[in-house]
Amino acid sequence: MAHTPQRIQYIDGIRFKRILCAAAKNLIDKHRHLDEINVFPVPDGDTGSNMAGTMRSIIDGVSHSLDQSIDKMSKIIAESALLGARGNSGVILAQFFCGFSEGVKDLCRITPREFADAAVKAAERAKESMSSPKDGTILTVITDWANHLRDNCEKYGDFPELLNDSLTNARKSLTGTTERLASLKAAGVVDAGAQGFVYLLDGIVEFVERGRLDTSIERQILSKGGSSSGQVQERVAVEDLTFRYCTECLISGTDIDRNALRGELASLGDSLIVAGTSETVRVHVHTNEPDAVFKIAATYGEISREKVDDMLQQHRDLVAKAKMEVGIVTDSCCDLPQEFLNKYGIGIAPLTLKLDGQEYLDKVDISPEEFNDRLKVSTSAKTSQPAPAEFRSIYDSMLDQYQNVVAVHVTAGSSGTYQGSRAIATNLDSERIQVVDGNNLTVGLGLVVREAALAAKRGLSAEQVADVARDAAKRVRIFVTLDTLDFAVRGGRVSKSQGAVAKTLNIKPVLTFSPETGKAEVIGKGLGERHARRKLMQEVQKVANGKHNLRFAVAHVAAPETAKCYGEMLWSTFGVEPLFSMEASPVLGCYSGLGAAAVAVLGD
Repeated sequence: MAHTPQRIQYIDGIRFKRILCAAAKNLIDKHRHLDEINVFPVPDGDTGSNMAGTMRSIIDGVSHSLDQSIDKMSKIIAESALLGARGNSGVILAQFFCGFSEGVKDLCRITPREFADAAVKAAERAKESMSSPKDGTILTVITDWANHLRDNCEKYGDFPELLNDSLTNARKSLTGTTERLASLKAAGVVDAGAQGFVYLLDGIVEFVERGRLDTSIERQILSKGGSSSGQVQERVAVEDLTFRYCTECLISGTDIDRNALRGELASLGDSLIVAGTSETVRVHVHTNEPDAVFKIAATYGEISREKVDDMLQQHRDLVAKAKMEVGIVTDSCCDLPQEFLNKYGIGIAPLTLKLDGQEYLDKVDISPEEFNDRLKVSTSAKTSQPAPAEFRSIYDSMLDQYQNVVAVHVTAGSSGTYQGSRAIATNLDSERIQVVDGNNLTVGLGLVVREAALAAKRGLSAEQVADVARDAAKRVRIFVTLDTLDFAVRGGRVSKSQGAVAKTLNIKPVLTFSPETGKAEVIGKGLGERHARRKLMQEVQKVANGKHNLRFAVAHVAAPETAKCYGEMLWSTFGVEPLFSMEASPVLGCYSGLGAAAVAVLGD
């Protein structure tokens, strides 16, 4: 039996919020496709991620708002969009919502005619935000859609009919973008930003026809992620860019003159967008002089959220990724720099963290820094393996992008993550997915995953990449110094009396994870911090003895000075700096407590 769309004759603040949640979910579900087809203005494969990030910021901003007034709700949406806008299309979207908010000022609810008028205002403001708007982009589709709404809103009695009709017009406009820009025609794709806007409209129409929104959608919106495979970008590969750095910042002030600011920045690059209000402005520009952009912006108010992306390097990374046949998956216990994870397209299955009864997705809902900060006052902190749905989602995504996948996980001796991943991989496609026990955690696991990613980039087969990971897992060793036994006592791994004695005598244990079992074991005790550090370095020297091509990595739990000290000790002992030093994943903090630090070593 066909579903008859309910009649919707007005939209208020709550309905607008729900409509945008539905729109955001549809775009985020499909944002990887937008990354795949992103070739204009630069083929750097991030349009989908940027638009998704902007929409997540909006949903995060309105998640607790219950304003019935569309005026008030639209203001929250516009402010949230400006705060979280990312990339060219994201900033254009933010200005679109600012214009829409302007169009519904002082209104509690809006009719189809008022909606159409606000959409036209939004399209005008979005176009005005760009210094040199191009035909055949998201702006073209937004303008065509808004004009169609304005010209046809009187023909329909309610929103479902009007929005459905305008969606058809937007799709037609989208198809035409391929012929309007040479780079799109060469790649055989439509404009990614324009496609993203149509995905938003698809979500809106689906919602108004169905008339309801699942309550779990907001959490789904805030947890999804992904990346491009680079195959389309390879078709339009470039050797150089006129303007290399995508530069963004947020300006807060009073009576900010956007036109004057746009005029000052125009000579510094292209793809310039100055969006926002008289009090909050988002700047986006492609330039070779990011510092000059920030210097000018600072004269208009207080700047924050500065961001500089090397688009040429992003493009080269994508083209290189397109040549990889094996995708790498790990879990959030793996600590590697975000730049490396992005460069090699590594998929991450997030563990679930529990702090004082509240659940978070590791590195999605909460960062390691935030987790460790809360750990200081927490009475209960635990981790659990990724949910089956997380594994399924990441494997589905990776299998879409790669012929085969190799997953390398936190040591099976301390977590059920490896077994959980194997179970899902077996059900999905055991021939295309290989799962390896990384036999390590934090930066130790990071070194293992790094070896696997480098092997995949060299063009090795899935079997060879898995063998490289297994070999590295046997050879990587990680050593940890503890600053306190309080967490071990809390977790029942050490008795209260033992903990009290250690605190009284200032005993600092040194741990490692057994190469055979993957379980933690105490291998030394230091009388004070310095003695414990020396003992750790002695263990590192034993492993490094007779090896060459030494690779080190350092992690810490809210102990940056200890991490810095270990970096200096590695340099003075081996003449080698750590490949990376970073805040440890929460799994180490739950086990070892605040103040812990780890050194991982791998040698040939």
